[in-house]
Amino acid sequence: MSFLIRAGLVIGVLSWLALQRQGERAPAPPAVADAAAAAWDALPAPLRDAALREGAAEIGRRAFTASPVSRDTLSDSDRKVPWRGAQTHADRATLAQRGERGPP
Repeated sequence: MSFLIRAGLVIGVLSWLALQRQGERAPAPPAVADAAAAAWDALPAPLRDAALREGAAEIGRRAFTASPVSRDTLSDSDRKVPWRGAQTHADRATLAQRGERGPP
């Protein structure tokens, strides 16, 4: 539903700007708050209640999650560059345990 509101707002603004560019006298655009209030009042009551419930539920889910979901797509091997000095302290310890020599 927010997509439709945003799309309507963008189309309205672009239409208004097109009229301004052509030099035609266009009515002044209404204040955004007034337009949003008018759109909200135009919705049926059950739809408004459902939108408020869904919004409150989403805010609650986001507020009480322990940690946000990571969008990181790198694996550990991607973070280790192939040149010298890319080893971590943990890597050096496993090399020593296996009896291998690491880079100086």
